[in-house]
Amino acid sequence: MKKIVVKFGGSVLKNPEGLQKIEKIINSYNNYLIIVVSALFSVTDKLSEILGRGNLSGKNISRLIKSLRRIHHDFLDHNINNLSTIKLTKKDLDQRLKVLNDHLTGLMLIGEIPESSHAFVLSFGERLSSIIIASILNYNGIGISVSTPEDIGIHTSGPPLNARVDLKRSRGKIKKKLTGDKNYLIPGFYGININNKVSVFGRGGSDYTAAVIAGCIEAESCDLWKDVDGFMTADPAIIKNASTIPLLSYGEAAELSYFGARITHPETFASLKPKNIPLKIYNSGKFNGNGRLPPPSTIIHSKIIKRRDVIKSITGSTDFAILRIKGSGVGIHPGIISNISRKLNDKEINIRSIITSQTTINFLLISEDIDNCLSIVRAMNIPEIENISAEKDIALIAAVGNGFRDSYGVAAKILTALSEFRINVQLMTAGASDDAIYLTIRKTECEKAIRSLHHEFFEAQHHI
Repeated sequence: MKKIVVKFGGSVLKNPEGLQKIEKIINSYNNYLIIVVSALFSVTDKLSEILGRGNLSGKNISRLIKSLRRIHHDFLDHNINNLSTIKLTKKDLDQRLKVLNDHLTGLMLIGEIPESSHAFVLSFGERLSSIIIASILNYNGIGISVSTPEDIGIHTSGPPLNARVDLKRSRGKIKKKLTGDKNYLIPGFYGININNKVSVFGRGGSDYTAAVIAGCIEAESCDLWKDVDGFMTADPAIIKNASTIPLLSYGEAAELSYFGARITHPETFASLKPKNIPLKIYNSGKFNGNGRLPPPSTIIHSKIIKRRDVIKSITGSTDFAILRIKGSGVGIHPGIISNISRKLNDKEINIRSIITSQTTINFLLISEDIDNCLSIVRAMNIPEIENISAEKDIALIAAVGNGFRDSYGVAAKILTALSEFRINVQLMTAGASDDAIYLTIRKTECEKAIRSLHHEFFEAQHHI
């Protein structure tokens, strides 16, 4: 029987009572599981905050360690009645807290925080949560073996704070380590690079860990338990009547994650698609404890189900910027795009998209990278470039759904809907993917654009 990979996020671990629900969910599977856990709710935020500018002081470090100890002790005391078990678990917890305390103190003394140290500190949310969750589950009769990313060989490449899993190096080791008829618990969010240093995967990184493991062991499915209803037709914080999308293809879900939807990590689907392993998103609030799993809110798989008017969801993000390069013929002059791309890649800067004309090259980038990119490209002194500028006041809107290439008028409907609300489209790209059309607008118009497009495609008419 194939194992199922199940991931529980920090939003499910908001309070000690959440562990009792997790126990019942696990028992409802009637299968051997590989359980991936995030940090307890708010813990990663606390770790990130201590690393902020000017926050590393002896007083703040002491306050953080006390806060983390209290949060994790509360979970233990609420869920275990055996004093000996509690004492042993708290001893393990204190040992890891001491490592964290010593590392933070060392960073304070040297007065700087290398990226590798930053990643190491952030990984402690999962290192701590895995200790207490495993102890509680074992105490309550769910036999489980704890393995860390170091143990099972989750190898990474790329920058320490935004790494990717090196599947070629990791696949065989993970498959070999996670064998046998037993349950495993693994802290998510981080792996180990070629220098045996910790690297983290960024926001949603535990989803990514779960998906990588599922792909490597060829699991039956990868199940993500959250406190939301999976992917929706738009962000429910903006569109109150947004509805859940029951089925998505890997490509559609990847586009939504890549361009703003914050349901899963953008790399989550890369290791699932080759093995056709479904990813299921469950809302923990819909589990009633009756011993049966609720239907998943969203299932992501290889099947493509098209809507009549193509679009399944509208998403937006203000985390983008454009590096704009101008010059006569820059868009067709050999080598300019490749040389710039290679230079940015050497600096581990990810280019999200490139849109060109004969006189202009537009690099779509993450906002935090734009100033660095300006400096890098200016220093290249490329003769054909006449002007280099940054456009920071933008939002990226993506309309996602399979079938754009075979459908007429979808782009026109998008432009018409935005025009009616007097929203000017600066750039638009269609055809690069059959799963998405995306465009850039002014940052201040992001929510208005999402509302106008959602109304056009999901509210103004009754669509199938």
